[in-house]
Amino acid sequence: MRKWRSLTALRAYEATARSGSVSIAATELNVTRPAISKQIALLEQDMGCALFERTGNRIRLTDAGQELYQGLKQAFDLISSTAESVARRSSQGQRVRVLVCRDFASGWLAAQVGEFLVANPGLSVEITAEKNGNFRQAEDFDFRIFYGMHGQHRNGSLTESELCRWIDIPVCTQAFADRYLRPGQCVADAPYLVDKNYDIWDEWCRHAGFDPGGERLHRTVINETTMCVSVAASGGGLTIGDSFLTLPLVRLGELTVPFNTGVVSAQTYSLFSSDSVARSAAAHRFEQWLRACVLKYQSTVLQQLAQRGVRVVERQPL
Repeated sequence: MRKWRSLTALRAYEATARSGSVSIAATELNVTRPAISKQIALLEQDMGCALFERTGNRIRLTDAGQELYQGLKQAFDLISSTAESVARRSSQGQRVRVLVCRDFASGWLAAQVGEFLVANPGLSVEITAEKNGNFRQAEDFDFRIFYGMHGQHRNGSLTESELCRWIDIPVCTQAFADRYLRPGQCVADAPYLVDKNYDIWDEWCRHAGFDPGGERLHRTVINETTMCVSVAASGGGLTIGDSFLTLPLVRLGELTVPFNTGVVSAQTYSLFSSDSVARSAAAHRFEQWLRACVLKYQSTVLQQLAQRGVRVVERQPL
């Protein structure tokens, strides 16, 4: 049967041996010098050997004292690191870390996540925006959200599930439409903003049954959808907008939908997570909220487009 020594006495001894001073140990443990001396004396009596050699106000560890100190140092270091680890995991269990492609992060998720925080007091969400498909594999994220064809971003350590599809809609300012898109004008002659990573103008025209009148003559190529949408909102051109990113600006009147067709995307926003790591309660709540929020938003998108006379069509196989 294990014999437990007084933890108070062991702590007093470890602090004294480490600092080399009864006074310093007393200050560290917030007790008096006599209290420290009494605990050490009780420990020596209990163990049946001297732990210190005392010369005036100076103390030196005996061989037995040195052996005990080394053991206690390791034990208290382990206790401290274990307690910190448990506290850190407990704290992280109240936090959800999400790696998100920049467009989705800045264009939609950042505006919605406050709803989750209000409904879940005590939880926090850390959103990291990244270039699409950059998994940052070495880092510990609860979820990653990227877009592309389902299965495009294959990753053996993560499981992919479809989060949603969006609706591709042409957008520009009303002033731009009045200048370049009047009846009888050739749409192909209008300045066009091209997302370098997602140029689906020809696909949209084909599925929408729209004749632009030829090849686009004036194109500005930008490497992010949100930047294309931002430039379009300043009157700089016509672009194809992801409904998740453009609807807020359409609702505010900063953008208009000049043609009456939207096309459901072939690509998806996908949610990536690890099956090898136990999901925290906070992460589980976040996923439930995210999926419900996406469904609600998609319903709002369809309602808003319908109110504007925009029909939504599915992509048909070629």
